[in-house]
Amino acid sequence: MRILLASHGTRGDVQPIVALGVALRERGHVVQLVAPANFVTWIRGYGLDAQSDGVDVEALLRSAGTGLRSLGWQMRYLSHNTPLLFEPVARASAGCEMIVGAGLQFAAAAVAQWRNVPYAHVVFCPCATPNSTTPPPNVHSQRLPRWMNRLLWQVGGPAAELALRGAINRGRATLRLEALANPISQILKGRTILAADRDLGPLPDDAPKSAWSTDALVLNEPGARDARIEAFLQRGPAPIYIGFGSMIAPRVPELVAQAVAAVRAIGRRAIIAGGWAALEAHIQESDDLLTVDNMPHSLIFPKVAAAVHHGGAGTTTAAARAGVPQVILPHILDQYYWAHRVEVLGLGPRALPIERLAVDSLRDRISRAVSDPIIRERVNALAPLVAARNGVTAAVEHLEALGRGGQTKDARPDGEYTRL
Repeated sequence: MRILLASHGTRGDVQPIVALGVALRERGHVVQLVAPANFVTWIRGYGLDAQSDGVDVEALLRSAGTGLRSLGWQMRYLSHNTPLLFEPVARASAGCEMIVGAGLQFAAAAVAQWRNVPYAHVVFCPCATPNSTTPPPNVHSQRLPRWMNRLLWQVGGPAAELALRGAINRGRATLRLEALANPISQILKGRTILAADRDLGPLPDDAPKSAWSTDALVLNEPGARDARIEAFLQRGPAPIYIGFGSMIAPRVPELVAQAVAAVRAIGRRAIIAGGWAALEAHIQESDDLLTVDNMPHSLIFPKVAAAVHHGGAGTTTAAARAGVPQVILPHILDQYYWAHRVEVLGLGPRALPIERLAVDSLRDRISRAVSDPIIRERVNALAPLVAARNGVTAAVEHLEALGRGGQTKDARPDGEYTRL
């Protein structure tokens, strides 16, 4: 088949789709990707045909006035950029027999309708599908009763539809498609693939019947630690990793200083991963502090004593695979879900939201993460299970079955079959 994969968002939205693209190509399919402009060169490095969707997400988030943690800013971002995604996706879809969307890509479903080809949407967290186990992703509390979660979905769904209906329908109009009263529901009611580890982020038992689960889509990233990193690792006990991935946080210099002070307060060294917030620009390297940039998690996590991070789906999974205790400082959306799961599973202490970061509270959490025998036991027990799983094969088989119009084995515990 000729398959178009279209993802929009940060690294956590794009990297799993690259893993899927590599697996589809190895299976003999012709794969085309559409992704934010800042990822195109990187994707092509894997031998995949990639085109820009016209938005440089990294540059946009780094620009002045970004309010990533503001729901209002998030809605303005989507309202402005969603209509712009239709033309690049429609252009790349020529000749495709299937379209797969992911992340904040709300144009791909409409393009699939326009092309009259099968469509599936990949999500990376159970909180992206309506259910009573988790609230919608913009709700931070993960300890609400099930009836409240369901109510929040019932109320929040129409609100999201209202906020984005105009933007999506403006894009649909460029394809001469009819306007929809509930365009997001139309996407979610289609074929949704939850690509999350079965232990870390299981599919809720009352998720929509059209939802199908694989394990996380893991990209095997090539690379090696350079001599500078190796020398730092050899000079003393395992350091603490600190990194916020694609997150852009306010008052970055203060946050970095507090994180480093917390690590030093327990007599540990630190490795700072710069990320989109350019953390390395706000700290001076020393004997107990090293900065790195764009280092694959698989190369560094097995060598650290704990990982302090933002709680993205990919980072949380990578730390679990490596057997590393986690201290999560959630910034936005699904990161609060992953922070809760890390606590519930015993893989780390209770999360510390980024806006409440203080040296003492972070120090206590890091200290517990590296010294609590129960956390170490849970981390060691789960690591080999998560590390042995990669959902790309299941996802490929599911998409192949979708292309044949057949049936696929449902990943729900009861093992029922879901008709495609």
